[in-house]
Amino acid sequence: MNLEEFYVDSNGEQLRVTLASPGPERVTDRSGLLINISATAHDALHDEAQNHPTPIFLDAGHYVVSFDLPCHGERVDEHGEGIRGIGAAYVAGVDKFEQFVADGIATIDACQKRGIGTDGRIVSYGVSRAGYCLLRLAAADPRVRAVAGCSPVTDWGILEEMTQSCPRTKSWPLRIDNWVDRLANTAVYLSVGSQDDVVGTEACIRFSRKLIEKQRKVLPKNEFLSELHVVNSPGHSPSRTSRLDATRFLLDFLA
Repeated sequence: MNLEEFYVDSNGEQLRVTLASPGPERVTDRSGLLINISATAHDALHDEAQNHPTPIFLDAGHYVVSFDLPCHGERVDEHGEGIRGIGAAYVAGVDKFEQFVADGIATIDACQKRGIGTDGRIVSYGVSRAGYCLLRLAAADPRVRAVAGCSPVTDWGILEEMTQSCPRTKSWPLRIDNWVDRLANTAVYLSVGSQDDVVGTEACIRFSRKLIEKQRKVLPKNEFLSELHVVNSPGHSPSRTSRLDATRFLLDFLA
């Protein structure tokens, strides 16, 4: 894995980005870009329990880019760490999800300046909180053509971690359902466990139904962009099979 670190300006913050490149012998004019987000860039690129698409994409001749989520890794600030920090910041009037969107746009800009992802071949992958963030990025930036979300957050009012710092009613505007119209032309893969009480199985199904119905209205007849998989996976723990199937979806999209 060939790694390059660089900084981008994102809403006045200097954000460290890590770009993984395939071997030069694998790069072709069909090489795309995967935005792989976990809690931290290190997790997304190096943690074998979380980085499932990274080696597969590199072996296929695609680039992989990542950065830390707001309130995670080196980006923990006065609002706190993790989801609780994101919730506390939101209550204080600081929207870390909008910050993530700015992070993603700045990262894509920087990659395209390097000649990567310039042909519209940009896809993204994330689990749980990262899945939500990447849906928000795709809704804001049509250059992200496909999103794979395993056990994605779709309604922040369900997560106990979030409600500890942000009241449920205040989080309602953050439901990803509110961005369905902007995702109408995005290929979206969703998988969720049949008994996921952390992010809410029914919430994920509800969002998927709304998205697919919207796409049925705006896309040509018999054209399908999105998939929903309700899987036999206990609790909030995407299986290896689900993660690899999400990776397959993105590779097929690029192909």
